[in-house]
Amino acid sequence: MENLHQILDHPSALQAVPERSRGPRSRHLLAPAPSPEPDVPPDLAAVSTRDLRLLCNRVYQRLDTAYPGAESREQYHAIVGELEHREAEAEHRGAPESVRETFRDTFRDNALFSRFELFRNGVMAGYVQYDLRGGQVLLLHAVIDPKFRRMGLELHLMQAVLLNAHRRRLAVMPYCPEAQDFLAAHPRYLALLPTRQRRRFTQLMESRAGKQDSR
Repeated sequence: MENLHQILDHPSALQAVPERSRGPRSRHLLAPAPSPEPDVPPDLAAVSTRDLRLLCNRVYQRLDTAYPGAESREQYHAIVGELEHREAEAEHRGAPESVRETFRDTFRDNALFSRFELFRNGVMAGYVQYDLRGGQVLLLHAVIDPKFRRMGLELHLMQAVLLNAHRRRLAVMPYCPEAQDFLAAHPRYLALLPTRQRRRFTQLMESRAGKQDSR
C-alpha cells in the first residue's frame, strides 16, 4: 500500500499544542457530539457481521467521551470479542489441514525496546516498533518472522496492538504500511486515529476505491 507519510503529520512535527493557545471555547467546540445510546442485543451471535461492525462503531463513540460508562466498556469488548471470534473461525476454515492445530499466542508490550511483540508457543513470531508521543502511539515498523508467514499472524498482531492502544486511551498514528493495510481492511478501528488524520485516511481510501472502480 502507498505510504501515508504524505497525509499524516510527520512524527518529528508532532508537538503538544500549548494550552494558552486554545481559545476559551475550544474545548467545548472540540467535544464530541452526544450520540444515542446503542441498543446492544444480549445475543451477539444472532447479529450479522455487518450490523455487528456498525454497532461496534456506535458503542465506541460512547466510549470516546470524558466519562464512559462501565456498561459501554463491557459491551464494546463483547462486540470486539465476537468479531475476532468470527474472523478466527473464517481463517481456520480456510487454512490447510497441516496448520490446523492448537497454538498458544502471547502478546506483550516490551517497553524497554519500544515494540509490541507476539509470541507463538513461546517463540517470537513478530513485532511492531512504536514510539509514544503525548498520548499518541506511532506505529513505525512491523516485522513477521518468515517462518510464521501465511498463518494470519499479521492480523492477530495488529488487532492486539490496536486493542492495547484503545485500552490505554492512546490515539494511533499508522506510519507503517502493515498498519495502514490493516486499517483499510478493518475500518471499525479507524476511530482510534486522531480526527484530522482519520479524515485524511478515509479520503485516501475513497480515492483509491474510486480509481479501482473506474478501471
